[in-house]
Amino acid sequence: MPEESTPARQIIEAEIRAKGPITFARFMWIALYGEHGYYTASANAGADYATSPQMHPAFGALIAGYLFKTWEALGEPATFDVVELGAGDGGLALDILDTVESGQGNGDQVDRFGQALRYQAFDIRPRGNARGADEFRRMEPVVGCVISNELLDAFPAHMFTVRDGRVLECYVGLGDDGNLVFVEGEVSDDEIVDRVGEYASILPEGYRGEVNLGISEWANSVAGLLKSGYVLTIYYGYERDTLYHSTRSEGSLRCYRDHVLGQNPFRDVGLQDMTTHVDFTAVREELRKVGLREVSPLLTQRDFLFDLGIGEYVRQVRRELVKSVAETEVHRLTSELRGLNSLVDSRGLGDFRVSQFGVNAPSIAISDLEFAPVYRLPAYAPRHLSYFSYD
Repeated sequence: MPEESTPARQIIEAEIRAKGPITFARFMWIALYGEHGYYTASANAGADYATSPQMHPAFGALIAGYLFKTWEALGEPATFDVVELGAGDGGLALDILDTVESGQGNGDQVDRFGQALRYQAFDIRPRGNARGADEFRRMEPVVGCVISNELLDAFPAHMFTVRDGRVLECYVGLGDDGNLVFVEGEVSDDEIVDRVGEYASILPEGYRGEVNLGISEWANSVAGLLKSGYVLTIYYGYERDTLYHSTRSEGSLRCYRDHVLGQNPFRDVGLQDMTTHVDFTAVREELRKVGLREVSPLLTQRDFLFDLGIGEYVRQVRRELVKSVAETEVHRLTSELRGLNSLVDSRGLGDFRVSQFGVNAPSIAISDLEFAPVYRLPAYAPRHLSYFSYD
């Protein structure tokens, strides 16, 4: 019985009938970014799983403190551009900008940073203050910082399998019953074999995984954008030798709809989100190729946020909680504490990785903020998930 049809699926089926099986990267692109794709057309885009900016505004406040430190390291330029890629609903941008605005009047240096900051957000589906990809491509090089949160893991990826010690690509075709199926064939790009070929002899027969070739184009884009400054990227995944390991024989592809995790990409095409784990080794290699250098070792989000001062935020809430008597206040503070802890939980968001690269820029020290974050703990807004748990 054929699976349920959707506009995105119909486009995919028509292309397969016209041209034959397509790469899984092409399938992902149509399903996520095409005319009827999840990120371009779905009313629920970005709401099918919780991200760090949604959990607590402290995430944005701490990133604002990080941006302050990068501005300081660059010699406090009069104009400091922050370029966010994959801004989604703009929640992170709002938290950062609200934090910087609320800090005005708290010191000459902090005030000057607020005056220098020029924040520009971009997304394939512009919403709020975000702008589209065409405007990004027209940007002149800047001095500042390029940031993204959970962007690279949403890039379309090629899928491969191992047969008799060889790397083959998994294409998407149509079965006799009209359903979408995987069809194995020679790789469409030699880079796929370059990335995973050395592991083919030790991976089990039928092993399936993904290769994200879009990292190269992304690296070139951010390198071309920065005259001097930093690239801050937060994502989830593994180093290459861990990502392509026999214990991960079914790959890392994950599908999300209504906060339910699945692994069937051919279901609800265009209506569900899809992600794959990022190859940290590839990110490092591609950024180095275009002239950027690592200004800090790869960190977990937990360690990164503790360096920026989340521990002090937690202590503040705990002190208030100890003094609180009213039930509503206890409920609010308990909820707030839960939101803060979710950002550094090693079983979830806290295990994400944070890479920091720079060009024409010195290394930066952020661990000195651990007990004195640049900005005070911000208040919840209705856009944060935990706000509703005590409303």
